[in-house]
This record gives sequence, C-alpha cells and structure tokens, in this order.
Amino acid sequence: MKVLHVQKASGIGGLGGHPLVLLPALAARGIDTGIAVLESESGHRFTEELQRRGVRAVPFRAGRDANPALVARLTKWIRAEQPDVVHTHLIHADMHGLIAARAARIPAVSSMHGTPAFYRRQPYHTIGRAAGRLARRRIAISECVAGFLRELHLAPPDRIRVVHYGLDATTWAPDEEARRRTRLRYGVPDDAVVLGIAARLIPGKGHDELVEAVGRAERDGAPVRLLVAGEGPRRSALEALAASSARPGVVSFTGFVDDVRAFMNGCDVVAFPTLPELGEGFGLAALEAMAVGKPVLATAVGSLPEVVADGETGVVVPPGSIDALYAALSGLVQDPRRREAMGAAGRERAIQLFSVDLMTKRICAVYEEAAAS
Repeated sequence: MKVLHVQKASGIGGLGGHPLVLLPALAARGIDTGIAVLESESGHRFTEELQRRGVRAVPFRAGRDANPALVARLTKWIRAEQPDVVHTHLIHADMHGLIAARAARIPAVSSMHGTPAFYRRQPYHTIGRAAGRLARRRIAISECVAGFLRELHLAPPDRIRVVHYGLDATTWAPDEEARRRTRLRYGVPDDAVVLGIAARLIPGKGHDELVEAVGRAERDGAPVRLLVAGEGPRRSALEALAASSARPGVVSFTGFVDDVRAFMNGCDVVAFPTLPELGEGFGLAALEAMAVGKPVLATAVGSLPEVVADGETGVVVPPGSIDALYAALSGLVQDPRRREAMGAAGRERAIQLFSVDLMTKRICAVYEEAAAS
C-alpha cells in the first residue's frame, strides 16, 4: 500500500511532531510512505528531520491560510504519485490536502490531534465539518477527541476511529545515570522527593495550583522540591508566586530543557495539572513519564484519565484544586514504595497499550477501510 501524508509545519515538536514517529514506523511495516510538508517559518527543520529519518518528505510553501494555488500543486503531486490513500494532519492540511485528494479521486483519512476551541466558532466549524465529509475515516487520538468530533458533528460517527499515540519504550526508559546528572545539575539534595513539570509557561497548564500545593507541602515538613521545565510568558508571574509560596530553593525554574527524557528521569513524580480551558488531546508527555517509570500526578482533564490509570500508574485529581494536589502529592512523597510500584506499572502500561507497533497496526487497518469504502 502507498500512503501520502499532508501536514503543515512551522517547527519540530508538540502534536505536530507525530509524523516523526508514525511515518518511519509505517515504512518499517512495508507501507510506501511520503509526506507533503506545508512549510512556514522554520518548517524546513521538520522536513529535514523527516528526511534524516529516511522519510520521503517534499516541501510545499504553505502561503496564506486559504490558498487555491496550494490545492492545485497538491492535486498535481497526488495525481503523479497515485497513492492508495491520502492522510492529512491538522486543519491547514485538511483545508488543502483533503480537497486535493478529492480532486485526484484518492480516498482520504484525516487525523484529529486535539480539541482546539476554535472549532466551536466560524469559519473553523464549517471547515471542520467539511473535513469530516471529505475524509472517509477520521482518526481521533483519544476517546476524548472522538467525543469532541461527535459533539461538534465534525465527522459522521460511523467514520470515527480511535487510535492512541504510540511511544517507543526502548528509547524512553529508566536511566539511573540520567537521574543522577539531572539532580546534580539542579542542586537537588539526595533525600529530596522531586516533583517535575515540563510544559510551556502559559495559562491553563496548572502551574499556579501546583506551585502553591508544593509550598504548602514543604511548609508541613515534606522533603519536596519542584522543578519547572519550560519557557513562556507567565514565567515572571510564576517566579513571583513561588517566592511568596515557598522558601528559596524549593521551586526551581530550569528554562527550556533540550533533553526531556533526562529531566523526567531526574524526577520522582511528574505532574500534569492541566485545567479544563486548555484541555489535552492526548497527554503524550504523561505517557513519556510513565515510560521512564515515573508515577504521574494528573488532573481529570481531556484524555489524561485515559493515559494515566488512577491509583495504579499515578493519581488523578479534580482540576484547579490546590487541596487535591496537596493531598495527592503529600501521599506520594510519604510513600516511596507506592511511587516505585506506580512507576513500574506505568512503564508496563506504556509498553502494552501505547506501543508504536500497536498504533501503526491500527492505523493501517483504518487505511484498509478507507481504501475499500
């Protein structure tokens, strides 16, 4: 089978980086795979990284949001390639790639990678509904996203298929040397229990509640330290909050971290206190934390409860509650054997339910359905 993907890229990372994992895995299963990268800003880095991984990536200048010339170029490319299926990712690719696939008379699949609020208003709602009609199958990366598609009528219910993201647990694994280096780098005492959060410093990520919960736990005598990895517009406000909520050194801001695996290995618990207004399409970083054997402290938002098994691989609490975060954190800090058991269970869950092999197998089944429908 031959499958062509279409995705806009302005850089590497986030949900847009999914094809960096998916496309090489599809090729390893014998799928003839290529991708049209609709480049903007630093999108060439995405193209180059795909090519470095052995993927046939063809750059197209993205241009403005609605670009008839881009549709024409994509149609010409698809007709020349004659794939069995075209697979689009994210709204810009849906707008252009699905129309081009229809013009070339090639069946199409569209992946929905989140629950962005813009789909609730025009013109995006109309674009989303059109994508649902043009695509023979709509892949949702979680049950949460599938519910969003049904709620807003962004795809006929019988066309929606849930395929969770996959992760290579051989590359995301416990690493004692990385743990030692990370803790040494940030001056963490040997007896401290480290809570980490790796997220952009923006509204909705739950940093405020987490900082206050950690400050309260430390004042009550818990040997806890919080490492905040990431940059963003709220850094100054969060630093001020940390200064007023906890003693110096309890909360450390690391800035941008280029090795998230090493950072997570240096933690004893990894937190994802997301608030409802932001939502989580999947919670990939929570899965990464589980793969390195760390218990996860998460909120019951979006798909996080699908990824984190409450009481088994971590603790899931109501969003926005400092009291709930404090109670859950205190319990984890006081019970190292529980943390160890949750970390081991989380890694096993990542391997068994969220592997790259299982993801690609399910996506290939969706391709077969789309091609036959």
